[in-house]
Amino acid sequence: MRILGLGGSHHDFCACLVQDGRAISAIEEERLTRVKLAFGLGPRLQRCLAADYVLGEGGIRPDEVDLIIANDFINRVYTLRFGDRVHWIGHHLSHAASTFYTSPFEQAAVLVMDGRGSEVGTAQQRRGETITHYTGDAAGLHMVHAVNGRVAAAARRLDDEYEDSVGGMYEAVSKAIGFHTVGGMGAPGKTMGLAPYGSPRYVEDVAARYRLADGEFRQSTAERDALCSLIKAELARAGDGPGTDEIRADFAFAVQANTERIVLELVRWLHRRTGLRTLCLAGGVALNSVANFKILQDTPIEEIHIVPAAGDHGTALGAALHGHYGVAGNPWTPAPTPFSPYLGREYDDADVKGALAPHAERIRVERPDDVLHRTAQALARGEVVGWFQGRSEIGPRALGNRSILADPRNPDMKDRINAKVKHREPFRPFAPVVPLDRQADWFESAVPARYMLLVPQVRADRRQCIPAVTHVDGSARLQSVVADLNPRLYGLLGAFERLTGVPVLLNTSFNDNEEPIVETPADAVRCFLSTDLDMLVLGDTVITKDHNR
Repeated sequence: MRILGLGGSHHDFCACLVQDGRAISAIEEERLTRVKLAFGLGPRLQRCLAADYVLGEGGIRPDEVDLIIANDFINRVYTLRFGDRVHWIGHHLSHAASTFYTSPFEQAAVLVMDGRGSEVGTAQQRRGETITHYTGDAAGLHMVHAVNGRVAAAARRLDDEYEDSVGGMYEAVSKAIGFHTVGGMGAPGKTMGLAPYGSPRYVEDVAARYRLADGEFRQSTAERDALCSLIKAELARAGDGPGTDEIRADFAFAVQANTERIVLELVRWLHRRTGLRTLCLAGGVALNSVANFKILQDTPIEEIHIVPAAGDHGTALGAALHGHYGVAGNPWTPAPTPFSPYLGREYDDADVKGALAPHAERIRVERPDDVLHRTAQALARGEVVGWFQGRSEIGPRALGNRSILADPRNPDMKDRINAKVKHREPFRPFAPVVPLDRQADWFESAVPARYMLLVPQVRADRRQCIPAVTHVDGSARLQSVVADLNPRLYGLLGAFERLTGVPVLLNTSFNDNEEPIVETPADAVRCFLSTDLDMLVLGDTVITKDHNR
């Protein structure tokens, strides 16, 4: 059975092809349009380029698809070309399916938390999904409890604010302290990065503006507005003085601490209700990797799975998988190997040559006998390397196929990449990548973190060795690598360790600020030439800049 899943909401549009229960290909629209979050495309959205991409990877035509399925919170322009062939499901159900049906668990509790989801109320009393608890087993997904917040606006817009939304609170605070991304949306990743620089002075002020009990988070529009008004007043009181940055950091700390409290209580309630000690997470709040790790520390949960595309960019994957298990009625059995996020296209040597040809006068090209050793040498010399290998990964994290890599031993490396390559705020941390079999030697966790969605502490005796990936509080958003899932990256880590004694590299997404992660060799070359990257590796081809021409 061939199933095309379409996903997104008013942003993060995506497509996925599932055949006989296996994800064949998945891609986000932004990677193809080169427009961040695919936001504001207007009529161009109806081209649905991601659908053509994944169908092409499967070698099938649209009329050969058995089922087209999408979540009903998506901007319908994205599905126009498929007319009445689309089977609609709920937004949170697509999130739940994306994480349970990619998990290693036969049975699990499933928790979905995001800013807003499908409307489930009436025209007179509009309500929408914010938190949904499920269980999953061989028979599929079963809803346990749901929180549906009142839609606060009279206008019917996909970005209407919902009450009782953990993600909505975090986004509102992010905006209030000055963090925005495209379309005026908040940038919660920046808030999470700033939080460790803050103090707890506003934690109770935030806590006083919501209620939490019996698996439910409740926050009215008035309470959220009051919180934002407090932030505005505190920033106005500080004026342009040095205290402004402290206030922003302290509110970031406060909303992060309260989000952790909320998430932990929701998880504990779900455990009490189900008795299950395996947990799957999805929805935008599941990208809060700090809170995710604390679930393992401070709740009865023993094993956790978070789908790498936990936000709306994973709803196409979830919709397609639900089509196989929920609609077609196939029983669920977990795969024997971990879910692979590498679902993009494999580009060949002709693609690489075509991308390099227009820039021949600006670059030097070589094909070394041992590209891993050559790359490790460059990294050990302090060079920053664009690393482009195999199939692109789904989700917002670069997991070693579309990455910028660097030496974590250099204490100045974080500031250099933030300023000269990524062009972003200096406080934002970078992630370490390490072989899973060496992880416990360097980090205070042996739990696999394949998708960069857990944040343990760096071992105290190792922090001075890898300062570029150790955050101000001693933590690190970790990616652990196994040879079966990414043999190229695993091999590079080994080559770097043989030269330096350190099996860790700095890993960040291959893109400039407010730009989608590169998808094609041509995207990679453009980014390489427009930033201060020192070297680019496209498969087995090494490219450097020729400064003498």
